Amino acid sequence: MLPVKRLTGAKQRLSPVLSEGERTELARAMLLDVLLALRHAWGLAGVAVVTEDKEARVLAREHGAALIREAEGGLNAALTAGLSTLGTYGASGALIIHGDLPLAAAGEITALIAAHPGGKAATFVPARDGGTNAMLLSPIDAMPLSYGEGSFEKHRSAALERDMAVTLLALPGLELDIDTPDDLRRLLARGACGHTMDYLLATDVATRLQQSPATSLGTEQ
Repeated sequence: MLPVKRLTGAKQRLSPVLSEGERTELARAMLLDVLLALRHAWGLAGVAVVTEDKEARVLAREHGAALIREAEGGLNAALTAGLSTLGTYGASGALIIHGDLPLAAAGEITALIAAHPGGKAATFVPARDGGTNAMLLSPIDAMPLSYGEGSFEKHRSAALERDMAVTLLALPGLELDIDTPDDLRRLLARGACGHTMDYLLATDVATRLQQSPATSLGTEQ
């Protein structure tokens, strides 16, 4: 399950180096990279996108994803409602992954699924700053969702409190989410390929990043 906020004007913390239009295009490129990775991963019964954004819904359909209307109340409410919807279709577990992971690869998603022990379990790929970039849960209602600052520790604690089997994975492509200019610097340093890198290399973002001072801000997923 992939939640997508409004693409237009996304990633406001990148405004020191990207205009609103550029941030919109970046968000679109990252979403495409994640959708392609999910589409080619093994072990998924399907992909569902939770969004009200019109363009995101079009992209989701083009890549064979199902659509779930975004419930009001923020990310946790939207995902909880999405999991409930999946449950009505008999899903025994669900992978929650975010749309700002431009290095996401089908192989790493397949590895995450393969590492999940099944039963009452939670498998995590933490973000660099303590967020939760990817999380596979079974059953889908096994624990509450706590996305926001420091979400990984909250999710891990919730899983342990419920006697769930907890697996932590270090998957480089899923660990880098893009929220700040520093994240873009890390992405460019990796020299990867994909829609996101194609977009960045077609602009003068690299030059602007050299002129912009580094920061230590991270994500809040």
